[in-house]
Amino acid sequence: MRYLSWALPIFLVSYLFACTKPVRREVITVWNEKNSPVITNTSLFDTLRVNAIRALDIHELHGVRASYLSGKTVSYFEYDTDPEKLLTFISCLPFKKTDAVSDTVCHLQNFTFSQSGRELLSGEELTSAAFFWKINPDDYLYYECLKSPARHTILINKKTKRVLHRIESVS
Repeated sequence: MRYLSWALPIFLVSYLFACTKPVRREVITVWNEKNSPVITNTSLFDTLRVNAIRALDIHELHGVRASYLSGKTVSYFEYDTDPEKLLTFISCLPFKKTDAVSDTVCHLQNFTFSQSGRELLSGEELTSAAFFWKINPDDYLYYECLKSPARHTILINKKTKRVLHRIESVS
């Protein structure tokens, strides 16, 4: 009987706490963070060294950055420059020997740039970088170069040689 007098209050207290609804906690995942990027204007001066911009004779037209809560950033640029010099420069960017993967050259893709990746982007990012996404991919040569911690997507207009450049953080 003595055990029953202790067991009944403990059972009642645990029953009351077990019936409370758990508090909902907001978890930021890749899937729901895309809805809340911070969009800012940016310049190649924020990304590349001034000497490189002068050496490449870059004339920038647009620059936009989307920053996410996870720390991921994506920058878009539109500019005029000599495409061969640009590809050589990007290929020569330094990387650590300990990096799992880094390219030593920018690779010309043997297929046209696919715009299917835009389905994964936020509306804000698509709107602010419309100059990059609202193109006819057939009009562009498509290059990729992974230079940890960034992936460079470079689109070069076949006629005007204007460059569309996307730099995405991968770490």
